[in-house]
Amino acid sequence: MSKKILLPLVLLLTGIASFGQLYKKPVYPQGYFRWVTNLKPDIVANMGELRPNHWHMGLDVRTNQVVNQNVYAAADGYISFVGIEPLSWGRWIIITHPNGTSTLYGHLNDFRDDLEKYVTDHQYETESWQTALTIPPGRFPVKKGDFISFSGTTGGSGGPHVHWEVIDTRSSRRLNPTLFGTPIIDNIPPTALKLAMYDRNNSVYDQTPVQYKLAKSGGAYTVTGGIINTSLNKLSFSIQAYDTRNGTGNQDGIYSARLFVDGIEKSSFYIDSIDYADSRYMNCQVDYKMVSTGGSWMQHISKLPGDLSGVYYDLGPNNLVSLNDTLVHNVRIDVADADGNLSTINFNIRNNGVAAPPVKAYEWQAGRPNRLVKSSFEANMPLNAIYDKMNTGYSSTPSASLNSVSARHKLGETYIPVHSNFEVKIKPDKYISPENRNKIVIKRVGKNTTVRKAVWSGEWLTAQFRDFGVFEAFIDNAPPSVNALGSGDVVNLNKAARITFTPTDNYGIADFRAELNGKWLRFTNDKGRSWIYNFSDGRIPAGQHELTVIVTDIAGNVTRRSWQLVRGINPPAATTSGANNLVEEEPVRVIKKTEVAPKKETARPGAKTSNSKKTDTKNGTKSSSKVSSKTTAKTSGKSSAKKTSGSAKSSTAKKESTAKNGTTKKAVTSPKTAEKKAGTKSGTTKANATKKKK
Repeated sequence: MSKKILLPLVLLLTGIASFGQLYKKPVYPQGYFRWVTNLKPDIVANMGELRPNHWHMGLDVRTNQVVNQNVYAAADGYISFVGIEPLSWGRWIIITHPNGTSTLYGHLNDFRDDLEKYVTDHQYETESWQTALTIPPGRFPVKKGDFISFSGTTGGSGGPHVHWEVIDTRSSRRLNPTLFGTPIIDNIPPTALKLAMYDRNNSVYDQTPVQYKLAKSGGAYTVTGGIINTSLNKLSFSIQAYDTRNGTGNQDGIYSARLFVDGIEKSSFYIDSIDYADSRYMNCQVDYKMVSTGGSWMQHISKLPGDLSGVYYDLGPNNLVSLNDTLVHNVRIDVADADGNLSTINFNIRNNGVAAPPVKAYEWQAGRPNRLVKSSFEANMPLNAIYDKMNTGYSSTPSASLNSVSARHKLGETYIPVHSNFEVKIKPDKYISPENRNKIVIKRVGKNTTVRKAVWSGEWLTAQFRDFGVFEAFIDNAPPSVNALGSGDVVNLNKAARITFTPTDNYGIADFRAELNGKWLRFTNDKGRSWIYNFSDGRIPAGQHELTVIVTDIAGNVTRRSWQLVRGINPPAATTSGANNLVEEEPVRVIKKTEVAPKKETARPGAKTSNSKKTDTKNGTKSSSKVSSKTTAKTSGKSSAKKTSGSAKSSTAKKESTAKNGTTKKAVTSPKTAEKKAGTKSGTTKANATKKKK
């Protein structure tokens, strides 16, 4: 048999559901991937951990709370994609392997030298910092263990780590990396905390489920007294459970839960193969109302009517618990992690013979398009936009808000999730002058705020949204504001390490562009708020220059500002130093590493040496305006923005101990709580990686 693993065939043969076998755990090649760092293998999050609007889709590899650790290719292959965008994974790489899988490495700092140059050249050619770059197969081949990048905390990361995923190349589905085998020891079963019970004759969003604390008795978890008496005749359960591993207290996501009634399996879910386009279905796999109102993360064991995620395996209409008699029935729920450790919840249940709660009527149903039409408001929900039946809860109130041109229209409840975009239409109730007709936005207020530019459709204003809330239309003819570069007619930037702009607007920024002497200049927008130019980019030569910034808001208002600056030369005599307005960087703690003998390798012609690499500046730097001074970022006489010294090795072959000597210590914030998911799906593995939701 060929050593090449035909992964799609394996998935087909092992993932088929039937009445005899609802689910069979997939069999993946063991030991094919190496750990992606040379540090002690450990993770801070696993696949299936519950995040806002998505499951976590890979492993968060621990880097000991520091950045600029070496990251290595997990297996032979070639670098096929590079992505750079605000939040999400920040800067990431995808490597395609010959066995039908690809691997993704996220929250990175600098890539290896040749790749970094390739990406930078592409950014300047396309005049875009944000990048979705597909790379030809032969351009950057890698061997298992080759250095590919330095680790970081870019994008939506809340602390230093490497986000690592395994992808089925053909389908772009994310596969559970733990199923491929890892060096992490885990013989600890999941912990079960609570059980909740739902009346499935009515919407799960229209009730408060009964909750039961779970306690261990005789090797299994159970409810107090071991039995539940209920008047419900059609019901389901959710559980609160988490997994952990040897030597850590991290509470990770569980891999699976299986529901048995009187020994017959009714329903189960497995977090092992998920497409990013389906990751938002996590909102119906959990009790979204409970989480939204400050409660626990509870996972439904029986899927909701609008769930199309593919994580459930069940018996169709019989996936619920039906109590059509008053006999005692046994319920067993098996909860497992991806390493096969198992915990069991066991209890009895009985219908007490009391009349069941009445079945309510609902305006909207799952599994079909839904529409609301009022005299000055419309909502058009596409097929499969909602997960369970619901009432619209519509109401309208007059508005006297500044620049408002409509009433306030309430639709739905903020604790009811929506899967896909839907159209909102508002008819203005106030006069709009011709010059303001193209300056209208629709604002949604709920748990958070969303603003969209309105599009005219006859006498109606339209926009797309993905959450319920209160909708209102406004005129926005106020341009955004941009902080000054510095003081004086010519700003002196000789002592600056970087330039930072943080534009503000009453409804939001849509676009930012910077030009030096009329040519595009790369500013990064990694955290989504400030745009930053680092002088290490080397694109501002010595001399006097004109820097222009153009900022556009959501409504289309534009602000353009220009400054004269000097760099690398003495400023004109009358110039006030721009350093007077500089925001000073906080001192950064420098982590020194123990030297390890390097491999004998010949540096590539033209490759940067580690002597030319720069350490990462602290994310906590105050950057609400202007330019940061590298002279104030010193610790123990060394600046985190200065070049490291003493090493002449190419960064493409650095050892762990010499990787960017002077690694920057980051704030100890769990990456679990801050990593965000990205945007929309494309048809290929590479383009698919441009979206998230960790």
